[in-house]
Amino acid sequence: MPSIGGPPRSARGSPDAVAALLARLGLPAGLWQLSLADAPPPGAADSGGGGAVASAAHGFFSLRVSGGQVQVTASDAVQLAAGAHWFLKHWACGSVSWAATGGLQLGDAALSRPALDALEARGRVTVTRAVPWTWYQNPVTFSYSMAFWDWPRWEAELDWMALQGVNLPLMPLGVEALLSRTFAGFGVPPAALADFFPGPAFLAWGRLGNIQAHGGSLPAAYMEKQLALARRVVSRMRELGMTPVYPAFAGFVPRAFSEARPGAAVAPASCWCRFPPGLSCPLLLDPADPLFAELGAAYITTLRAELGWDAASFYIADTFNELKPASAEPAYLGRVAGSVFGGMAAADPAATWVCQAWLFFSDAAFWQPPQIKALLGGVPRGRLVLLDLFADEHPVWSRTEAFYGHPWIFTMLHNFGGNLEMYGALPGIAAGLTAALAAPGCALVGVGMAPEGIEHNPVVFEFMSEMALAGRAAAAAAPGGLAAWFGAYAARRYGGAGPLPPAAAARVAGAWALLGRSVYAAADRARSTVCDIPTSRPGLERREVVGWGLAPHLWYSVADVRAAWELLLQAAAAAPALPACSSAFVYDLVDVSRELMSKIAGRFWADAVAAYRAGSAEGLAAAGGALLGLLADLDELLGTHAAFLLGPALARARAYADDDKPEPAAAPAPAGGGSSSSSGGSLESSATDLAAPGRAGSAGAEDRGEAGGAGAEGRAALAGLYERNLRMQLTIWGTSSAAGDSEVSDYANKEWAGLISGFYAPRWASWLARLAVDLAAGRPYDAEAWRLEALALTAAWVDAGAADGGPPAELALAPRGDAVALSTAAYERYGRLLAPGCSATAATAAAAAAAAATGLAAAGLAAAAAPAAVAAGAAATAAGPTLVEA
Repeated sequence: MPSIGGPPRSARGSPDAVAALLARLGLPAGLWQLSLADAPPPGAADSGGGGAVASAAHGFFSLRVSGGQVQVTASDAVQLAAGAHWFLKHWACGSVSWAATGGLQLGDAALSRPALDALEARGRVTVTRAVPWTWYQNPVTFSYSMAFWDWPRWEAELDWMALQGVNLPLMPLGVEALLSRTFAGFGVPPAALADFFPGPAFLAWGRLGNIQAHGGSLPAAYMEKQLALARRVVSRMRELGMTPVYPAFAGFVPRAFSEARPGAAVAPASCWCRFPPGLSCPLLLDPADPLFAELGAAYITTLRAELGWDAASFYIADTFNELKPASAEPAYLGRVAGSVFGGMAAADPAATWVCQAWLFFSDAAFWQPPQIKALLGGVPRGRLVLLDLFADEHPVWSRTEAFYGHPWIFTMLHNFGGNLEMYGALPGIAAGLTAALAAPGCALVGVGMAPEGIEHNPVVFEFMSEMALAGRAAAAAAPGGLAAWFGAYAARRYGGAGPLPPAAAARVAGAWALLGRSVYAAADRARSTVCDIPTSRPGLERREVVGWGLAPHLWYSVADVRAAWELLLQAAAAAPALPACSSAFVYDLVDVSRELMSKIAGRFWADAVAAYRAGSAEGLAAAGGALLGLLADLDELLGTHAAFLLGPALARARAYADDDKPEPAAAPAPAGGGSSSSSGGSLESSATDLAAPGRAGSAGAEDRGEAGGAGAEGRAALAGLYERNLRMQLTIWGTSSAAGDSEVSDYANKEWAGLISGFYAPRWASWLARLAVDLAAGRPYDAEAWRLEALALTAAWVDAGAADGGPPAELALAPRGDAVALSTAAYERYGRLLAPGCSATAATAAAAAAAAATGLAAAGLAAAAAPAAVAAGAAATAAGPTLVEA
């Protein structure tokens, strides 16, 4: 199909939209000359600076500097923005990442007239695309990172997308409002959807058929606000030449649907992650029922009436995402695919279905070749695009004959739950993509980024966006290629500080060389979900925890990362202005410090377990004091950068209720053709079911004041619901009760200041206190009693989000403290514990002594929640305790 071949010429976007984007970055308006063209200008060299220009069939940008201006010519507006970004990176020694991870980094002199005149000698350089499409987002990115974004934050994200060359983004907004309108046409009133739609922080999994009603009920005000926001987002995407991909109907219907249509052939879908049936197992229409395609077509018609038409039509739908199909018979699977696509095509004859290939990895035992072929074969060839979601580490294309000839996109998953691990598998990406591009008969049509959460590891996303450009994957895969790439990245990452003194520049380069070959060179193919000790639910062993925790992932040389930490501190000493001039530097320094402090915490936990099992109260006190001291230090350090703060995230969620008036609507396209910052009660009542819709903070519509407009009381109820949703996602995520836990508890953990001090550290202190009482009373460890105690603690923290007063006043809303000084102190206190041959016991002894000596042991944090023995034991360590060997 022509749409799969690349962005249509009729929807190339506007140079004016790119000029406005660059102005929002604060770049001079007179700097740029921007134009669109069908082919590169004559006489241009390739991106390597010589030779003929490669084929520009998939898109290009061409640039030169003349007369103090940067002239960028490109095939479409997205490529114009990508060309401007290329200039900033590779010619002006600057960079652009998310505002939270550094934002624009560009020295004051980089765009001076002398600097621009010196660049004229480079002539004209053209960069072509290796594939037509760059995909962006995972279906769950919306819930993990975007659930409470306003228009300024969305605008900034769209700018970032364009600069990275993203031209095929998921447009996740407004789905529930559109579904509500669609179901109303089939006799299901909006009020009957209260037990169907999840809460605002869990909508993605409702759309995937994994859950229903969890975290709800969903306010009508939220749905309409999201739809109005969708109009603005879609309009801007079109201005920038992007082709939006819209969620479509995948077959799931509310319980009320079978009442409105008694003859409908429906059956519960399989349950997900140990959720109870009432909050999972939604009804799934039988694909043979004509209502399946009718509902699909009606949804598309409603969507297009609200949001207009695009020159190319892409829709995403996943019926079996982590769900077991009702039958393994190929004929059944083919009918499901045909019904999903048939609903799209009935309303939009030009429709192309985008489908995640995650199911072929996550349930490989079910999805054997006959089943995969049947599902794919239910759609005409060329009308289905597969997202090889985990191609960065577990590619599906290489074991399915490249999806048996169907078009597909090589996609990097990289992140689970929005965790903050420093992580990347860049060598595997470069090698895997090089192989895919060279594979005969391979219908590779794009490169993509599909993280579950964003605003972390900016280096990985910058690297991946470049992989869509001709020759970049092969260059990175060649011997020394990645080292060269990291060298160039190091030179521009802190461009906001201008040219660094040689000593500082050398240390920055050295640090990034070490990080490139360690944390960003993962090759063990282990899933990168963070289960480090600080954010884990405590226990004596991994099997106590059904969810995510107590299983740290260590794939890199700790010595390399420790040396990188030291080099970054040395760079700050050699260039004292660096931290003040570059938010990116502060972010990276805090992130490296956080990464290793998290790993060190694992040693302290191991020592605490060993001491408890050996019956040593003194050893337990020492290890526990060291762990709690580290958590206090970590929380303070994280508080020095905006990207690591809980306060703003909770405030953003509550602020989403401040104004229930819809965002100003942008006019839909004519029908036709088918800002973030820069730099209780009894156990049974509080912990039996954290997801119950009737719990505090999830008021019904009449309590929200939605009828006739929300007053102050209604807005407070909405704010409480939104904050509580976020608190649930960060901690318990799913459902937990005396009957057992769901499989996603602590899955979306974050090492954030305020979350550590307010939730994770008190939970660890309570566990340590329980162990101390066990030893003193001579009683055996009771894992189930502890699970219920931890659950009650979590319920209390989650329900704090329903309070009218909002988040605790002590939660910082802006960074505070000196990151360099605190990182230096942390390095001096903990860095030496990472030396080769340092045993866990020795590490505990050293850290507990240091913590006690500086007042950072359990005296403050743990004494409030644990027996005096914990604090006293840690303090006694300074005098030389006797520790049990691990």
